[in-house]
Amino acid sequence: MNTLSSMMVLAALAAYSSPVHAITLPEMRERTAVIANRYLEIWSANNVSPVSGVPYMYGPTVMFYGKRYSQADLIAEKRRAIRQWPIRQYVHRPGTLKIDCNASTKKCAARSVTDFEVRNPSKGIFKSGSAKFDLGISFADRHPVILYEGGSLNNRRAER
Repeated sequence: MNTLSSMMVLAALAAYSSPVHAITLPEMRERTAVIANRYLEIWSANNVSPVSGVPYMYGPTVMFYGKRYSQADLIAEKRRAIRQWPIRQYVHRPGTLKIDCNASTKKCAARSVTDFEVRNPSKGIFKSGSAKFDLGISFADRHPVILYEGGSLNNRRAER
């Protein structure tokens, strides 16, 4: 990740963090929506931003599509995905982003349908479709962290 991208990731998350005792339920909802949107922007950046942001964006361990990962494992998985699909575009389908928060645990879930398009020009492959998106955020520490990421494929079209 270049310095500017690193600073953008850190600034985006820092702007949406606050002392634990000061966060309200409406603030958690708003911040979760911003993080979920920013997450897809970062993952669609077609560079290594998603990898270099892992130590700041995720907790020490994370549930990633049903499997517990350390940050090192998650970095390796994201690098593999970037090698497979160097060109990526993910967007929340309009009107599908839903946020549920629990004030007592200071945790929120963002769920949506995402539309995606991924390409690997060197292999001449392309996929597009839609998927369910699920992102869990904790506001219990000094800055928000992703606790889990998951979802499932709705439909996919592949071309060669």
